Amino acid sequence: MAKFSKDKSSGSSGLSLRELQKLPKEEQHLINWIRRQKQPSLLDIAIHLCQDEETALNALQPLLEKGFVEETIVEEERHYRVTYPPKKGKSLFKKLADKKKAKQASSESSTDS
Repeated sequence: MAKFSKDKSSGSSGLSLRELQKLPKEEQHLINWIRRQKQPSLLDIAIHLCQDEETALNALQPLLEKGFVEETIVEEERHYRVTYPPKKGKSLFKKLADKKKAKQASSESSTDS
């Protein structure tokens, strides 16, 4: 079972392209590498950075605090993934589902009368 530990105080709802471009090159490269790896472990990141796990965690800390990277714990091992902001607006499927529910509700209320 995966546990999520997310810093709610960051105020960020994920990493936008604009925010990615503002990051230092080292953080941009790390974000892109994590994104391509899907959910690398802390050990994977440490190996990629050629550092020990504590130093790798220190490199991740600013990204975790900003809400750009999320830590998950799977079988007592830390894994990381890039978080993205929610898409704006409702999806077409959601709009159609809401419309269908409203239509059903109005037809049920008219048959009850």
